Amino acid sequence: MATVVILGGGVSGLAAAYYLQRNAKKLGKLIVLEGKKHTGGWISSAQHANGSVFEHGPRSIRPVGVSGRNTLQLVEELDLAKDVLVVHRSDAAARNRYLYVGGKLHPLPNNLKGLISKVPPFSKPLIRNFLGEPFAKRNTAPDESINSFFERRFGKEFADIAADALCRGIFAGDSRILSMKSCFPDIFKIERKHGSLILGMIISGRAKPQLQTTIEKRAKEERWASWSLRHGMQQITHAMTAAVSANPVCDVRISSPCQSLSLGSDGKIKVKTEAEDISADHVVSSIYANDLASLLPEKYVELRSALQSIPAVSVYVVNLEYPGEHIPVQGFGHLLPSSENPYVLGIVYDSCTFPEHNRKDKPSTRLTVMLGGSWFNKLLTGKGELPTLDTVAGVAKATVISHLGFPHDLQPSKADVFLLKNCIPQYTVGHSDKLLKVDSCLKASGLPLHLIGASYKGVSVNDCIYNSRLFAEELQTLLK
Repeated sequence: MATVVILGGGVSGLAAAYYLQRNAKKLGKLIVLEGKKHTGGWISSAQHANGSVFEHGPRSIRPVGVSGRNTLQLVEELDLAKDVLVVHRSDAAARNRYLYVGGKLHPLPNNLKGLISKVPPFSKPLIRNFLGEPFAKRNTAPDESINSFFERRFGKEFADIAADALCRGIFAGDSRILSMKSCFPDIFKIERKHGSLILGMIISGRAKPQLQTTIEKRAKEERWASWSLRHGMQQITHAMTAAVSANPVCDVRISSPCQSLSLGSDGKIKVKTEAEDISADHVVSSIYANDLASLLPEKYVELRSALQSIPAVSVYVVNLEYPGEHIPVQGFGHLLPSSENPYVLGIVYDSCTFPEHNRKDKPSTRLTVMLGGSWFNKLLTGKGELPTLDTVAGVAKATVISHLGFPHDLQPSKADVFLLKNCIPQYTVGHSDKLLKVDSCLKASGLPLHLIGASYKGVSVNDCIYNSRLFAEELQTLLK
């Protein structure tokens, strides 16, 4: 009977544990080692006495694609469907998104009129960019930056404003160094296959996926744009933790970081923790690639180097709650291109997106300001030190006043600052080649070590859960 150790109790590690324990018949022992005092990883929700819920990490999930439908299936399996909060495509939070450019808030076009008219911050109607796209030259290079891709297909202005801001919102990263192939693999493949994104999406959109569960059908019929949970996103990781812990072969250990890994003479991995040494048939790492590298013996120099080649960025998340209702527009939030203010990534209008998470006793405004990412160093002091949390909160509050016109004397009733260090791996140009190198070095090492998580094949919650499921199904064949 195999002993499997999973490093990391974030969403990837928990999903792998959940799918493994559900089906593996020859699983003797499954141990999840989480270094923090709680599971969930970057998914972290805070419920306050006044009824408000704040997200310190991911705050919603889109129900699209295979991975999106898979997460909905998981929600139904975990009996969480009754707690789902929905943003419909017709809601303002789905239809209205904004860019902050030139010191002003600009709505992104969301209808035909917006496409055929000249809408700031763009200097010409976007329809011109889209009409010319099918005739853009196809790229034959193995990879290219996101900025290069969108400039080639939609023009420099669109790339420098829209694509730039989009990458800052999703990856907290720089579109000029991020890989199109690895960050947006579906779009990359469409161009390679059809030569045009617009024509390719029309053709691809004709396929009708098989909907397996009640919640998937609900999402389609009710036209969901995104969703969350009544008690916050951490509800899904709590439910996975409970499901895994209920299985007698599983052991979820918090405050138990792995200290080192080594290959034993019996071909098993020795997992060292403060409490004990574990002999494992398989080790599954869901932690950041660079952190994994530090656990490996120095003799695995090539594998360590390959893992260390995958960078990540840090982000400050500032949750603000103000008394009364003050947001001048209704929508999901706004982003900034890097040319506007590099270290301010954007603001999410939480009280518009999920009003169910607002405080219950009186009207309020909830916002999340995100800062840093690839421009994190611009937040450091002159001595290269981290700013104080009060300083970061001050930057966030000043940003709200500047961008949304809040009164200067209006103070938030709550201001919480969180530093998410190395929270988003960066898939820079050539990332797929890095993965091939990691895979080659891992095979050469002889270690029964498996890699999952955001460092490799997708940073979204949907990607992490779905890739963990695929891995679990693959490992189950090795355990039979």
